[in-house]
Amino acid sequence: MKEERGSALLSSLFFFLCIAGFLSLLLFVEQADLAEMKTQQTADLISKGARSAGEWTTIDEKGREKKVLIATTEEAKSLQADIVRGAREEAELLYRLNQAGLQSGSGKVAVVHQKGEVQSLYRQGIYHVTIETTKQVQLLWDSIRLSFRRVSQSGLYD
Repeated sequence: MKEERGSALLSSLFFFLCIAGFLSLLLFVEQADLAEMKTQQTADLISKGARSAGEWTTIDEKGREKKVLIATTEEAKSLQADIVRGAREEAELLYRLNQAGLQSGSGKVAVVHQKGEVQSLYRQGIYHVTIETTKQVQLLWDSIRLSFRRVSQSGLYD
């Protein structure tokens, strides 16, 4: 009887360790997926919002409508465009509004707008944003550092 109790106890401990390891891996995967999803959603929100805010339709010399992406309010005033905010200003506003949610699940966040403010992207009607996040995730008794780099690009369509 004593031998059977001892083997049942060892089997139970082994089973509980296996279940704990499986749950730890499952939680690790879900935390990584959530952080990646938040990063991508924020990048998409910023690029699409900036594109919509900075979009202005103008008439060229031949009488055709042309859509232009305006970077700042000052540029809009110089072109006499009727927009509230430029694309870059809207992107900064959207990032500030979503920064708390993005940083709550991540340690470090880096945002690069327009590949380092390349002006030719504005002339092409493209808004490009890159977000890099770093997060510490617990896996059993070890901590793993995850890094995500997500890109979103939105363009104006004629």
